Amino acid sequence: MSVIGDCDYEMLHQNLQKLKEDKTIDCFLYGKSLYGNDLIAFHKGDYGGKQFLITGGIHAREYISCFVVIKLIQEYDLSCGCFFIPLLNPDGVDICLNGLKNVPNDYVELLLRLNNYSTDFSMWKANGRGVDLNVNFDALWGKGKFNKWLPGSENFVGECPCSEVENIALLKLIKRFDLFLSLAYHSKGEVIYHGFSGANKDVKHKIKVFARFFAKLTGYKRLISKNSVGGLSDYLSLHGIPSLTVEVGNDALSHPISYKFLNDIYSKHYQSVKKLFNFVREYDRSSQ
Repeated sequence: MSVIGDCDYEMLHQNLQKLKEDKTIDCFLYGKSLYGNDLIAFHKGDYGGKQFLITGGIHAREYISCFVVIKLIQEYDLSCGCFFIPLLNPDGVDICLNGLKNVPNDYVELLLRLNNYSTDFSMWKANGRGVDLNVNFDALWGKGKFNKWLPGSENFVGECPCSEVENIALLKLIKRFDLFLSLAYHSKGEVIYHGFSGANKDVKHKIKVFARFFAKLTGYKRLISKNSVGGLSDYLSLHGIPSLTVEVGNDALSHPISYKFLNDIYSKHYQSVKKLFNFVREYDRSSQ
């Protein structure tokens, strides 16, 4: 395991602990992962009315997205409420950064086999049993071009839609609230994906408007999602919640993107997110 990886792992958990101790930020557990790790959500702003949602860390090797969401939490100062979930896949991120160090004994042999008996898990994307959480949602599940039907480091859809405890817990949380917009942070490519084919015409239009606005603010390329289904943004869009998938980090960077690039990546986001949220609220108000 590289020194950079070890440092990133410690930094991630130190940052999460600081958020939990900050009295200005509401923190609560919404479930447990497969390995029994806490699934943690944060909230800032007013609980009344519609809310925003920002997530990160659903793909293990894309853990730089966790740090982006953490900084967004720290700096968020809008009155409108926003839920933040920096680490949707705690088991997978731990595997990516620490290998088998913290893996329960019952899963060690499985993970080694799925990783071709290599102890280098730095390219791991899946959860603790080889399911890719971002193709496991019930949104044209199993119909993606790159979907796989056996466990592995990426793209395995699971035995059925929402088979994974991490996703089940997340949807139970989300269904409690009325959401304006969801931003799902990933890496890499500096791209904003939108346009899930299963969404209705009205939602598609809203997403396109919001994606165009956010792309201008960040300088990111706006692309229609193709051949990708079963993701969190897909599921939310299918259920009437405008959702964007935001891929941070220049495409020239290698997975996993190191913490040392965080400040450069983040510099394009906080003010852009703030302006986007204000725009979305005005758009929603004018369309009533």
